[in-house]
Parts: sequence; structure tokens; C-alpha cells
Amino acid sequence: MEDNPASVPRRGIYLVANRRSETESNNLIASIRRCGCRLPIRVIPFDDTPAVLDKRWDEVESLSMGDFPAEGLAFFRELTERHRGCHPGLLRRFLCWFGEFDEFLYSDNDVVALMNWEELFPWLENYDVVHADTEYTTGGRFNLREPRKFEDLMGSGSLEAALTSGHFLCRRSPKHPADLLAGLSWMEAHRDLLIWQDQVLLHVTLLVAKWRVLNLCKPPYNWASSWAGDYKDVLELVRTIQVERRTISHMHYSGRIGTGLRPIDELIYSSLTIPERNRRLLGTLLRQAVGIEAAQRQIDRVRRKIEQLAGRSQ
Repeated sequence: MEDNPASVPRRGIYLVANRRSETESNNLIASIRRCGCRLPIRVIPFDDTPAVLDKRWDEVESLSMGDFPAEGLAFFRELTERHRGCHPGLLRRFLCWFGEFDEFLYSDNDVVALMNWEELFPWLENYDVVHADTEYTTGGRFNLREPRKFEDLMGSGSLEAALTSGHFLCRRSPKHPADLLAGLSWMEAHRDLLIWQDQVLLHVTLLVAKWRVLNLCKPPYNWASSWAGDYKDVLELVRTIQVERRTISHMHYSGRIGTGLRPIDELIYSSLTIPERNRRLLGTLLRQAVGIEAAQRQIDRVRRKIEQLAGRSQ
């Protein structure tokens, strides 16, 4: 992007999806449009099974890897070769820095929009990255093996700089790809401190490169948490918005879609017809009742541990 203050930035939204996640992706697109956002939406393929997108909505397009420039593909190849503890599909979000938009919002599929996301972009005027989540309250336990040692190296407050890579806005700069690779180099030099995932790369990069970052969930703005696990039911969500008068930009399920554990999981199926929505919810409740969900969580934990160990040994 040219550093021309008089230019009008091209703004848009990126998702990454495949056939497996297309229901959640289409539900997300429906929630974005139903909340009034008319920005163009581009869907990056997670793998070789592209999602089939709902044709009801304008300015929604599937991309292919060939839609990105050579320098973007070269960056992605280097990233996947060096960041081997993370599935390549998860790293495709970093292709957003080589797309058509000067300012972009990236979102995971396990998200439901709760406001017009066009209203978020003015916050980027003085920042590289804007987000609204409470990852900073976790003390680094989901991203770091040794949080305190990480803070000793990065400086006071570095743990509170954490963000969720599943939903953020960026005012991209030509230097950002090099910054991301510098962040990756720091990770390689301190491999044993980290859990190797895409989210950690963003956290490390913004500290190493000193990106200007705004988290709207922190004071003085105090937006409500966007993590679904902070709300026990839909009434709690409504109470937060109506009674506490706190802004909330979206609801993020953080990979735990349709477990039947949270009543607000029904939002993830809000774009479906009533019979299909009921069928999906019944299926998730049955899986929960017979213990399939508990078994799947254990399998997921083992898989993540194997991936983390593999990343640590490289």
C-alpha cells in the first residue's frame, strides 16, 4: 500500500475455509451481511477442498492460491517450511498481507458477527492492528510453555499484548511481511518457550517489530469479551449488551463449535432453516450425551500435544 494519506484505502474481509467448514463459513457470511456490513468478502482456500459459498450474498468470492502474487506465495512457502508445528491451512491467513485490500479484517469461521464490521475500520487510523478480545487475561498459558521467561525476555506487559489470531483488523504495510519473518526468527531462537501455532507468531511479531496495536476490550473502551465461553447463555449476552451497555463486535467459539456445552452455540446455526438448525443442535446434544464430544476433546488434546512436540523438536 502506498503511504498516501489522501488515498482512500481499499477495505475488505478475508476468511479461510474448506468443505468441512463451509456451514460455519456461510453462517459467518450471513451474520456479516445481516448486521449491515457490505464490504467485499474473499474466502481463501484452507486446502484442496474449497467451500461451496452461499450465492445469496453479493461481493463474496472464493480465491485460489493463484490469485496471490509471486512474492506472497514465496512468503507462504517459507512460512510453512519454517513453521512446521502448525497446519499449513492455518497459516494461509497470512496471505491476507498479499491480497487486494489495504485495510482488512481477518476472521475465523467459528465466529458470528454482532455488529456492522465497517464501523471497526476507522479505529485503524493510528494503528497497525486492531482487535477486541480478552486473550490478554490468560497469562499466556495457551500460547507459551514458559510465560514468565517469555515476559523476562520481551519486557513487562508483553503477556498482556496477546491477541486472538481468529479475528483482527490490519492496516497493512510493505514492511509487515519482513516483520512476520523476523518474529518467526525470534520463535526459532526461543523454540522451547513457545507452543508453535499461528497465534503465537502474531503475538511475537507485534512485540519484536513494535507494531501499534489497539485492543478495544481494554480500558478506556472496555468492550465486552468476544469469547463465547464467557457467556453461560443467550440471556447473559443480551444482558451485557442491553443492561451494561457494552459494545461487542462478534462472538468467537474458539474451535469448539456445536458441542452442546453452551446455549449460545445455537448462534453458529442461525442462518439455517429451522428444521436444519434443530437437526444440527440435536446431533450435537446427542454426541454430548453419549460421550463422543468428550472423546473427541481428548483426541484433540493428544493431537495438539503431538503437534507441539513435533514443532519443539524441529
